[in-house]
Amino acid sequence: MSEATSLRPFSDATRENVAALELQVATREQDLLAFKTGLYALQTRYLDEIGPLYAELIPLDAAVAAEEIRLGLRVPDPEEAAPDPGDEPTLAGCGPASAPSSDLKRMFRDIARAVHPDALPHAKHDERTRYRRHSLMAEANRAYAERDADRLRLILRAWELDPYLADDPALDPDDPDAARQRLQHRAAALGARLVNIEAEWADLRRSAIARLQTKIDDARGQGWDLFGEMLRQVTREIGLAKAKLARMRRRQPTP
Repeated sequence: MSEATSLRPFSDATRENVAALELQVATREQDLLAFKTGLYALQTRYLDEIGPLYAELIPLDAAVAAEEIRLGLRVPDPEEAAPDPGDEPTLAGCGPASAPSSDLKRMFRDIARAVHPDALPHAKHDERTRYRRHSLMAEANRAYAERDADRLRLILRAWELDPYLADDPALDPDDPDAARQRLQHRAAALGARLVNIEAEWADLRRSAIARLQTKIDDARGQGWDLFGEMLRQVTREIGLAKAKLARMRRRQPTP
């Protein structure tokens, strides 16, 4: 079962189920914090240890290229011609998104009809309610643009628990129906939080530093240190570039 489909809010908002949902949200938030902390540590280590090496290697490579041109070993690169707009390459992952499926369109329409702030009854036009609706609608727009059906389903599940998605302080605490409504409101808020947590997880996993962390973890599982090898590789390239540059600077250009 995928993480997205396992994060389903409870349809029966009893005290026990809401308490379990509270625990689920707390666990996911703790896991997310640990993941972010790990990525931050890796990013800091990369910038501290490998970043300065690349800052040294890049001008060395440029100096080597300049010496090769001086010695007649390389033809200077001509100025790049302006690309034809019709011939511009499409970078991987940056091209037009695939057309949305009919199910994706239907889910998005259902969410928009229910959640959009303009659909809010006039009697509930308080700022907190509008803000929460805006937040869910923004998340739905983002999920739709990314063709993320799992996230749209999470938004729908969260919404189904409470069509107003707001706590009502006017509810009578001694009224059993009011108590049930309060539980539904809390469950809906927790469901919305799960949607946002899942979105943040997705964004983090797509980041370059998260992809590097995955490669490092995979390499560690195979018994070798990818980060250490990256350090050694850049250090070797710096040594080779320095030696090559020194040799070329002792040579005279070809007549």
